[in-house]
Amino acid sequence: MIPEDTLKSYIQNLEDNIRTIVEENKNELKNDVLGFLFAKSKRIRPIFIYFCTHILGGRVDDDIQNTALALELIHSATLVHDDVLDESEMRREDVSFYSKFGSKKSIILGDYLLSLALLALSKLNNPKILKIFSQNVLKTLNGEINQFEGRFNIPNEEQCLEKTAAKTASLFVCGAECVCELLGADAAHRNALKNFAYDFGTYFQLKNDIKNFLSGEDDIKNGVYTLPLIYFKQENPECDIINIDRNQIVNYAKKTDDKARKIIKNALLNIESIKGAHQMLAGLIKLLEEK
Repeated sequence: MIPEDTLKSYIQNLEDNIRTIVEENKNELKNDVLGFLFAKSKRIRPIFIYFCTHILGGRVDDDIQNTALALELIHSATLVHDDVLDESEMRREDVSFYSKFGSKKSIILGDYLLSLALLALSKLNNPKILKIFSQNVLKTLNGEINQFEGRFNIPNEEQCLEKTAAKTASLFVCGAECVCELLGADAAHRNALKNFAYDFGTYFQLKNDIKNFLSGEDDIKNGVYTLPLIYFKQENPECDIINIDRNQIVNYAKKTDDKARKIIKNALLNIESIKGAHQMLAGLIKLLEEK
């Protein structure tokens, strides 16, 4: 486990870099952008990069921090665009850009965040890192496109997990691959961390889906059905998903949680080939669950 003070210093450095890159490329909506970027956030993607760096015995230097910065900015951009697609009024416990500015300005702001991510990547001057980002961001966006085109169609479990991995896990894979490239990891370590990142990203999204499902925030009206709803429909094909009672909600949330825990348990087993990785990544999972 990374010492708490050390992790806090990494995150502080990341947030200093966020402020700097926005200030250096500011516009009339600078304060709104900073408010969004510093609203309640787990910073889990940069934290994942820091854990991968420590597992490989590396140092969190400027290249690692610029990679973390680019990944956080790309993730933030996808959230802005997601809110336009979903017509979401809230984001990170605050009013969304979509609700505040409408779709046109929100799309521009999302593009602005993507541009900042490209600036951060340019500081690495590393074509291989750029290629890793390009490949994985493309997977993320293809996942978004396929999800949008598949609205109101209820997939099976396998299709749902594939969609989840494409939409969410790809950015975690991106982070793991970049760290491995920057630190010169061997093929065995690269494959182990990449596979773990894929499963961890899937687990992370399933846990979010469970939380939203239990809180009533699962947006059924937009036709995007998460795994708890899919389990419900598999066992109750004739029932209206809008009329699920509380007992059923808890039951299918638990079934999804069981699946998520099975995925992450298998992921931890597959990482045991790297000395110390199991213990450190188990600590990361615990940290995630506490946030």
